[in-house]
Amino acid sequence: MKSISLLNSAASIATLTVIVIAFILIPEPLWTAVTIATAIGFAGSVGYVFYAPSILRRNAQSTDASQMAALGMLGTVSIVLLMATGGGFLVALVGYQKLGLALLVFGIGAFLVMNLVLNAALKVVGEVSAKWSQPSHHVNWQSRVTMLASLSTHPESLAKFRALLEKLRYSASDVSGGSPQDAGIEEIFNVMSEKLQSDPNADLTNQFGGINGLLIQRDIYLRSARSKA
Repeated sequence: MKSISLLNSAASIATLTVIVIAFILIPEPLWTAVTIATAIGFAGSVGYVFYAPSILRRNAQSTDASQMAALGMLGTVSIVLLMATGGGFLVALVGYQKLGLALLVFGIGAFLVMNLVLNAALKVVGEVSAKWSQPSHHVNWQSRVTMLASLSTHPESLAKFRALLEKLRYSASDVSGGSPQDAGIEEIFNVMSEKLQSDPNADLTNQFGGINGLLIQRDIYLRSARSKA
């Protein structure tokens, strides 16, 4: 939050500096309603250059990937805004009031549209990035197997838990949407948990057989899905 405050302060100082310098250097007869409006618009554009990075920090959906994707668009927004408002200010000063006002309106309109697009892009990229950054099911299942093994006192089950843990380490990673077998594997883990909580010495032979079969099917499905992608 401190960096956002600093950026906001820098933006405010830059805006006020441009306005003050303009009023010092430009003769009073040249000031009209249009030149004042375009001067304020240009000063705001300069301030936006300093304010823009804080948009990435404020966005709730923003991730490292979405921030990188947004840098180019932020640069484009800043350049378009500076050119439109700066050009409007200059042509207004030399007497082309209507053209100056038109450029100011164009700059503001382009700024609003491009910011809407930027926010939408940040949201989409952030959601996709967050989805792919989540651990694969087979990674989460390793933790679950370790937890279940700690509940068991059945010698054969303990050996099978170790074998299952090793198998999961080399299982295929998820694709988008997972696999049809994921729900079945989760259900079997739930059954194991219930049985072990009731009886730590429970025989889980059927459950191990079910999970191993589903893991084989899952690996085949995921490898096939990747080959078609």
